[in-house]
Amino acid sequence: MSDIKEEHKEFMTDEDFDQDFFKNIERRSNIWKCIQCGTCTASCESGRWTALKTRSIVRKVVLGDLSVLDDPDIWLCTTCYQCYERCPRDVRPTDVIMELRNYATQRGNISPNHRAVVGYLKNTGHGVPINDEIRQRRIELGLEELPPTLFKFKEEGDDEDLKNFEKYMFDLPPVKEKEEETGGE
Repeated sequence: MSDIKEEHKEFMTDEDFDQDFFKNIERRSNIWKCIQCGTCTASCESGRWTALKTRSIVRKVVLGDLSVLDDPDIWLCTTCYQCYERCPRDVRPTDVIMELRNYATQRGNISPNHRAVVGYLKNTGHGVPINDEIRQRRIELGLEELPPTLFKFKEEGDDEDLKNFEKYMFDLPPVKEKEEETGGE
């Protein structure tokens, strides 16, 4: 029993229990119906190639383990919805993971890869950088050097919409600083 407590030492207490967190999770899922059958993990395409164990993530949420917001595994989900479709209890694990990502992002915990994609979108309108080879190929095919984006088709009067889009899409909180290890412990 002590091993379990040590593994989940960041359980929420009454003082730091975040009601909004669970209300949003409950609104998007049926997390309390989870019976830990493992169907989500077994059907996870990403889990075949990564450390992602969907069932463990859902379990941490049910236990109120706040460390799940710092878990890099929540960023491994490809949102293929296999777990969502196959869950016998309609828990909607993908939606749970998306809500966890939202909360993690608010705390400054965002995957470096996801942060990079947001940077590409903000600077170029593309989620993937376009290298010189792709640009040359597009020109050879008679296409524009860069594919069109939202920025190209901006019409007059759309400035407010674009500013709102930028605000909600690109204003990420600063990266959460990791506590530096202190020697001797």
